[in-house]
Amino acid sequence: MKKAAIIIFIKNPDLGRVKKRLAQTVGDEAALEVYKQMLDHTLLITKSLSVDKFLYYDREAVTNDNWPDDQYKKNLQSGPTMSARITNAFKEVFDAGYEHVAIIGSDCFDLEERIIRLAFRQLDHFDAVLGPTKDGGSYLFGLTNYQSDVFNVGGWGTPTLSRELQKAIQRSKKSCFLLSELPSITTVEDLTDDLKSLVK
Repeated sequence: MKKAAIIIFIKNPDLGRVKKRLAQTVGDEAALEVYKQMLDHTLLITKSLSVDKFLYYDREAVTNDNWPDDQYKKNLQSGPTMSARITNAFKEVFDAGYEHVAIIGSDCFDLEERIIRLAFRQLDHFDAVLGPTKDGGSYLFGLTNYQSDVFNVGGWGTPTLSRELQKAIQRSKKSCFLLSELPSITTVEDLTDDLKSLVK
């Protein structure tokens, strides 16, 4: 059994700081409610995973919130860009002795626990696993070792991320398992029926 960990990147749920594109349409308060619902979903699909969990906040690491302190190792994202922050988080977790590491965010309301479990199973057979979003981004990315060259892509947070990550993995001559494509929540058009009720 490989020593495995999941990295979860979130934003502190503060008014006016989350889901900014969505907020342009529905307002800051409704966007915050949507984001809190998505955080609750991310907690639900990760709390039963039999891997260690590293929760990375963007502004300050918080104790005694909805994320149980005894189940989630809480950290602060570090670095000037999203690429640097994700790179640093992977390096920290691999340096701690983990052999299979995957990262997710909180933007994919269709992500399920079974998909995350599938990703970790595939890391027994592939060097990398990638979950593409329908807008060209990525909802999950996993590796079996730290590969600095794979992170040197400029697409973090853009519609080219999934394609750039696949190219970087190919250049490294590594194998990659592709998960099913899922939608991410960015604008009001992306909202599921459950989430739409929060913005009416």
